[in-house]
Amino acid sequence: MRKALSVKQFNEYFKSNIKHDPIFQNLYINGQLSNVRINNSHLYFSLKEDRDIIDCVIYYYEDKDIDFSVEIGKDVLVKGTVIFNNYSSRIVISVNEIKEKGLSQKYIEFLQMKEDFRKKGYFDLEKKKEIPKFPQKIGLITSNESAAIVDFLSVINQKPNDMHIYLCPVKVQGESSPLMVKKAIETLDGRNLDLIVITRGGGSSEDLSSFNDRLVIEASFLAKTPIISAIGHKIDQTLLDLVADLSLQTPTEAGSYVIKNYSNISKEMKNTIDKMGEITLSRIRDYEYKLLKTRKKLERQSPLREIDKKINSLTYLKKDLDIKLKSNLSYNEQRLRLISSELKRFNDIIEIGKNNIHIKDNMGNIVFSKHSLKKSDIAFIEFSDGKVKVEVVD
Repeated sequence: MRKALSVKQFNEYFKSNIKHDPIFQNLYINGQLSNVRINNSHLYFSLKEDRDIIDCVIYYYEDKDIDFSVEIGKDVLVKGTVIFNNYSSRIVISVNEIKEKGLSQKYIEFLQMKEDFRKKGYFDLEKKKEIPKFPQKIGLITSNESAAIVDFLSVINQKPNDMHIYLCPVKVQGESSPLMVKKAIETLDGRNLDLIVITRGGGSSEDLSSFNDRLVIEASFLAKTPIISAIGHKIDQTLLDLVADLSLQTPTEAGSYVIKNYSNISKEMKNTIDKMGEITLSRIRDYEYKLLKTRKKLERQSPLREIDKKINSLTYLKKDLDIKLKSNLSYNEQRLRLISSELKRFNDIIEIGKNNIHIKDNMGNIVFSKHSLKKSDIAFIEFSDGKVKVEVVD
């Protein structure tokens, strides 16, 4: 049995063989540009043929004599050296020269399909379905082994909600992926859901090729349920992004969008209650003002007002009458006192007169007894106020 190599020994052996193989040191490769990106002044891209891919890099590409735009889909010829990355165990071609050969046939077919869908109205904004603000039943199409599930659900579970997630697991890349995604869309579309989310955790343009497939695009367009696509970054825009009712970048962003109205519902309810309170208070004040006006109008026109006037008038009349009665009573009392005084005076005079009555005979002598007079005698009765001549008849 041969002695086993360590990981480091294997990598060093492989790297050494590549380095000393003249074919790998002066290599020409023809392929279609894919996964183009720039990082720290270096240009990274892939060359592909059908589903085969090899990674390439042009270090400090701005210093290189590149006379064409490096874009996805172009057919190019590169010259470079094969290098081996110990940390990722990946073979990368360090490109020294790159020449344009035109657009690849496959990319031309992609552009033609995109234009065909555009002409049919698959990407028209007016045909987009409205995304519900508070979706309750959500279909999720992704790989059951993908971190996209965790990213999507972790955001949704941050806020209380009444959502129900219906997972339809599919392969998100590979030859069987387009048909699986198509069937998943049709299955979930038939379950009367509020929303369908198609997502994956990003990847290269080749990894996302399933979402440029005609089967997936047509199924998405024909679906009656609103669809959100979240299958990668904007630089990796696919035809599904164009046909979907809403295109987002990542599973996390899709979860955030779906839950955002639930996140704000408490604040919105408080604002709504505050506004309702303000409106109610304003109406109460308005009604109070109208009630006050009505009350004043009723007070002006109320019979009670006239009754109060009459009562006041009678009160004043009674006071005046009381004063006059008191005055009259006082006057009469005074008069009565005067009359009483006069009567007393007259009575005193009468009493005095009684005490000063004298009867005298014709000769002027006072008569003290009836025996002093006889029939036919003349006598005089003297009062205090005069005398009376009398004749004795008996």
